[in-house]
Amino acid sequence: MPRAPCVTLAAIAMFATLLAAATAVTATAAPTALSDCDRLGSHPEDPQRVAPGVERGQIDLPVAIAACERAAAADPATPRFRYQLARLLFYANQNERAVAEMRRAADTGYPQAQFVFGTFITRGRPGAPTDVCLAESYWKRSAAGGRQAARVQYLRYTLKGRFDACAARASDDELLAMLEAASGAAKDFYEGLIVEDLGEALLARLAAPNRTPASLGASSSPPSTPSPPSLPSPPPPPTGLAPLPAQPDESGREAWARCAARRGVATAAPLRVRRFGETREASARLQSLILSGEKTITATSPWLYESDATQRPAEGGWSLLLDAEGHAVAVLRTTAVKTLPFRDVTAEDSRYEGRPVRPIAAWREVHQRYFGRVLVPLGRAWSDDMPVTLERFEVVCRT
Repeated sequence: MPRAPCVTLAAIAMFATLLAAATAVTATAAPTALSDCDRLGSHPEDPQRVAPGVERGQIDLPVAIAACERAAAADPATPRFRYQLARLLFYANQNERAVAEMRRAADTGYPQAQFVFGTFITRGRPGAPTDVCLAESYWKRSAAGGRQAARVQYLRYTLKGRFDACAARASDDELLAMLEAASGAAKDFYEGLIVEDLGEALLARLAAPNRTPASLGASSSPPSTPSPPSLPSPPPPPTGLAPLPAQPDESGREAWARCAARRGVATAAPLRVRRFGETREASARLQSLILSGEKTITATSPWLYESDATQRPAEGGWSLLLDAEGHAVAVLRTTAVKTLPFRDVTAEDSRYEGRPVRPIAAWREVHQRYFGRVLVPLGRAWSDDMPVTLERFEVVCRT
């Protein structure tokens, strides 16, 4: 069952500094020739560092600054050098120059610099701009670049209403995607608790009555009478996904044959080909949740199978899971199927979803939007009494 909220937003704010110190990520960049700037000035929490990080108290600032100045001058196209230089200048109390160099690194797309420059703004560092919406922009880009601390700070400031006046702030769907990414990247128990509490607070705000998606955290008075939920317009066709074939390709057939042999199943048994997610990013996230065993349920509708009954889930049925490229990654077996009105889905069902969508309020929010998109081309619309098919499944073979 979902854990009851136990930490207030104020408590979350108290832990945010701890989180920023707990989000070091092992660098995965291709092998790069190390410079003196890297050896002397890399930050331990920079995901794109190419050398072991150096703690502040261990840095010889004059020597390290000189090394990074040389590296940035010799290779101005590498933002890592400029970020490391800015870091060192800040430690040396050269604030105005540090801010300028950090912004240059951030503007070239370096996620760590984008996060730190946004932090310079929100903490009022000397020489930094004062527009919180500028911090919002840099943190959103940093979060999209994979910086965990930026995801958490963005969610915190959204919940505090600090970004309410920002015209380009994240949409509800973007916030939910950010929450899901933050949940998946939490590296230890305590970081997971902080993200979970942020998620519960965010989902409570999203589910609040009489709010519009564009006014999360706004302080304007609600209308006197509730408005019915409006269905979003269908998005453009998903990009970045290979077409979903009706039948598995040769490698998929081989994967199914190996799995069927191990399970004692005839290869002639019906096999659905499927993929989860409407975009490349969503497909990768859901695939990871499924393969880890965290997500063991999915929701569809009988309306989606009216034109192709072969895709209708059946208890004991088999399916081949494809990734965004169309490659087989696993064989799934359906363990249970039930169809019920949307409004009758309960927390007993949603607890088998990935962690960010386990609270029933979150499940309803996400799936109302999902059905609102996928049913439009069929001439149908989401409603509280529409039929929903819940399919439980398990991973039986990995390819």
